[in-house]
Amino acid sequence: MHRSSAVSLMRINFQEALANAEDYAEISYSATPIFKFSELTKAQLVDTNQLTFTHSGGTALFKAGQVLQVASNTILVPSYHCPAALEPFIALGFECVFYHVKPDLSPDIEHLERLIVQYDITHCLVINYFGILSHLDAFTRIIANNNIAIIHDCAHALFQLLDCSEQPSDAAATICSINKILPSIDGGIVTFKHPYAQQLTKVGKIEEFKALLYLLGITPILNKLRFAFKQPSSADLATVARPRFRYFEASRTTQQCFSHTIALLRHSDLASIALARRDNYQYLCLALSNLKLGVPLQQELDEHSVPYVLPFLLHNAQDFAKLRKIGIQCLRWEEVAQSECSISQDYRFRLLQLPCHHQLSRQQLDDMIKKIKGIL
Repeated sequence: MHRSSAVSLMRINFQEALANAEDYAEISYSATPIFKFSELTKAQLVDTNQLTFTHSGGTALFKAGQVLQVASNTILVPSYHCPAALEPFIALGFECVFYHVKPDLSPDIEHLERLIVQYDITHCLVINYFGILSHLDAFTRIIANNNIAIIHDCAHALFQLLDCSEQPSDAAATICSINKILPSIDGGIVTFKHPYAQQLTKVGKIEEFKALLYLLGITPILNKLRFAFKQPSSADLATVARPRFRYFEASRTTQQCFSHTIALLRHSDLASIALARRDNYQYLCLALSNLKLGVPLQQELDEHSVPYVLPFLLHNAQDFAKLRKIGIQCLRWEEVAQSECSISQDYRFRLLQLPCHHQLSRQQLDDMIKKIKGIL
């Protein structure tokens, strides 16, 4: 049976951001934690020998696609996504076909099956949304007999990747972003179902030292002092040519992450971090479950989920600005590519990511809750 070729890459249109952070109040509650020496232990708590470390989650996806690519590559990708998840495959020359998602972000099975019949699909990208919504089992059942390689994007789900590195996974490759959970400034991991030796270049000592200063908070202080006494030059204000990709850095694909990022993973108390994130998520969910403003997209956590953020679905997209103005760093995937999936196009406006990371205290959560409830 003849199958159609995939949608041309030229038709992938990532939409512009809807809001500018500079237009809102200074952030009181960040979506990510900061580095603290008090969170480290002397013991090595994670065995990193079987993990391949990359510069970022994006370069981890690039490595997964590079290793698993065949002569002609067509990948199924979810219509709800961050451009950072698709750009590595575009860089590799993959053709992308969007599959629709349902309101709970699970795949539209009927649509997925039609696409598999219509196109010569070689790969499928499965996203673990927010560390709590994983639909890998559903994909495995559908494509088990179609010789399609699953790439599991666990950028938000460090803990699931660590579990997969110790137990068999249905995915041909699994990736994550370390700095979505830990306070590092870089770091991705890729693992393969069938072991594959990856030789990546270590970062130079000077670049490593500069990054360490930034992690410790020294560089931002120096920058503030430098800019306070420096007048901007015409060169500073000159227009810089827009890069081909918004997030993907091709120059980093052969580079390993910083050694101090790997050390941070090894010596972080992941059990305590997971427990605190789960507790914070459930505490926020209970408090925000019956609001006129909106509802948590996922009310309950299964026993294995460790959240990156809390997905919160607004009833009215206009209320996003009200949340940002009270100093809460609520994120949105505003740059989702244009597609025929109505859910994805709607969630671009209404689905927020509220902070629930492990460094937020109960007092801070209560203050967030009070401010959110005071909006309407």
